Amino acid sequence: MPTAQRRHRDPRPHFGGPRDRANDALTNLSVYALSLDAEYHRLDDRLLELANTEAAAAELGTVLRERDEIAAEREAFRHAVVALREQLPLGLRSGR
Repeated sequence: MPTAQRRHRDPRPHFGGPRDRANDALTNLSVYALSLDAEYHRLDDRLLELANTEAAAAELGTVLRERDEIAAEREAFRHAVVALREQLPLGLRSGR
């Protein structure tokens, strides 16, 4: 008759605990922030290209508007992330 081995379980949850969920959420938000930054800089580069051509006035205005929208979204996003971090219990905040 085989004897059952007793396993000692770690009482801490391996996945899905509050710290893991908070870290995953902050990681996803950081990825989104990086994509906003990349788009903002891509639009900046396009503005520099358009500044060197005379026939691009209409596109220049469109790119400026897009860049301004991205800039506003980046700023709002950063404020939202700060507000979310402030809501985390002290034990769950990374780097504090």
